Amino acid sequence: MTSSIPPNCQFDKGCVHGRFQPFHLEHLEYVVEAKRRCRFLWIGITQYDLEDLENAEPTESHRLELSSNPMTYIERVRCISSALSEAGVAKSEFGFTPFPIDSPSKLPQFISSDVHCFTTICEPWNQRKIERLRAAGYMVTVLWERSEKRYSGSEIRRLIAEGNSGWRSMIPRAVEHVIDELKLGSRLQ
Repeated sequence: MTSSIPPNCQFDKGCVHGRFQPFHLEHLEYVVEAKRRCRFLWIGITQYDLEDLENAEPTESHRLELSSNPMTYIERVRCISSALSEAGVAKSEFGFTPFPIDSPSKLPQFISSDVHCFTTICEPWNQRKIERLRAAGYMVTVLWERSEKRYSGSEIRRLIAEGNSGWRSMIPRAVEHVIDELKLGSRLQ
């Protein structure tokens, strides 16, 4: 199976990263745009060890709260994989890896420095992540810079916890099905 998303193959291997709690439409836009620029895309999952969150960026303490991290690494892989398949990206063109952005010296254990990193900027934390990646020896391309996020994982989690179906319009359909199967609303309450 070949991808229906034609790659503008600037790079052989690329990487995106995020917590993806949960994976929403803006995440999908980011990942698909990065995939267009490389033959194979690694999807780095940050905060992958939910029992070891003490290394998170101090100014981003909300990322440490269990309510901000309701989905396991494997559950996020399932959501993202389902969304990308639904979007027409062949499973042979992407893979997953833990991505310890809070401990950049550990990144080479998971992703080779010859893998080109793609990111976006919509808050100060994004700029600090770019600085960390470059300091660790990675090439980084900023896909776009926006003054604000269109979708917020915090807002989506709040709506799910409240039983408000408004979150469904903010995420890919495939992710909606996984969230329902996982009964994430019960977990967030």
